[in-house]
Amino acid sequence: MNLPEVTYPQDTKERVRNLLVQEARRKPKRSRKWLALPVVIAVAGTALAGTTAAGVYTALAPVNDKRDIRCYYRADLATTYPVKADPKVIMPPYLSTGMMMAGFDAKNNPNPGDPNAGMEQITDPINQCGRLWHMGSMNPQGITDDLIPAGFVRPTPTADPGKSRENGMPSNKYGNPLGGPAGSNKLIGHYVPQLTACVVDNSVAVIPGGPEICAHLGIPSLEK
Repeated sequence: MNLPEVTYPQDTKERVRNLLVQEARRKPKRSRKWLALPVVIAVAGTALAGTTAAGVYTALAPVNDKRDIRCYYRADLATTYPVKADPKVIMPPYLSTGMMMAGFDAKNNPNPGDPNAGMEQITDPINQCGRLWHMGSMNPQGITDDLIPAGFVRPTPTADPGKSRENGMPSNKYGNPLGGPAGSNKLIGHYVPQLTACVVDNSVAVIPGGPEICAHLGIPSLEK
């Protein structure tokens, strides 16, 4: 029986209607749990892949062959850089690095088809790339100048064993003469950003950025 079908004095009918409305408002509404369920499942599924210290959910992936490490100039997997001296020469988005085994005989290479034959497995890829940043190798042509924080004091140009004048005297990285024996100093002390090991094309990719950078780029973090 509906309320309009009951015969009450008009004022009583209005009071009953108001009481019903108030009662209905006091009762808590049932939550639509079915709407929240897929979200919970999705988050839980991602968390199983791995969690960074910053609380960002990201996937993890192993790399079995760590002989050739990619040190990326920026958190950018695609941009290439033309060499100013010869624009036809294009630098890839990264600089490859590795360590040769002591005493490896390249002439008697047992695996001539292996481009990384004679190279050691790198146990600390971040440290390996950090050395290149420290030496200034990761800022060719100033392409990573904008990553250097304001106030950072750059090192005084010192001897570069790869740059010598015609008379055999050492020169600094700008080609100017420098006293002292060639190679007595190294180009060290350059800015080293925070680095994170990710995985690109089944290779270790060390990229400038915090723990969230791999997920931001849509690639997995390196499984330790």
